[in-house]
Amino acid sequence: MGRIRNWIAELLALNGTPQGVAGGFALGVGLSLIPIPFAGMLLALALAPVLKLNIPATYLGTAVVNPVTGVVFYAGELYLGLSLMGRPLPSWAELTALDARGWWDMFTGMLGPFALGAAVMIPTLAGLSYVIVYLAVRAWRGSHEAAKVD
Repeated sequence: MGRIRNWIAELLALNGTPQGVAGGFALGVGLSLIPIPFAGMLLALALAPVLKLNIPATYLGTAVVNPVTGVVFYAGELYLGLSLMGRPLPSWAELTALDARGWWDMFTGMLGPFALGAAVMIPTLAGLSYVIVYLAVRAWRGSHEAAKVD
């Protein structure tokens, strides 16, 4: 837990405006939800200077979606897309009965729901992370400025 607290403190203390830090973090989170390994991270880091966002905050945002947490995020995108399309998740019995062709057919049949889930989740999580980080950076800096005056 201390490691997470230190990571958050480092994010809040980054140089740059609250908008630049929050925007960079949100860009990193949002583009990391693209399910192509490293593509979202590279794209976010390339866009951050063009958009005048904080590059270290962008990198920290990309770290939220990583090999450990990515499975949860990507499964969430698929589940959301299936739910929005009114389609059920395949049952365990259906999955165990699949042969190679069946797996391929299921994979290609899930691309649409997965893309829909991603299209909803990316702007939602990027927007939420922007608001949370922006407010946290402002509060952090306000409390530290007050402590310097005392």
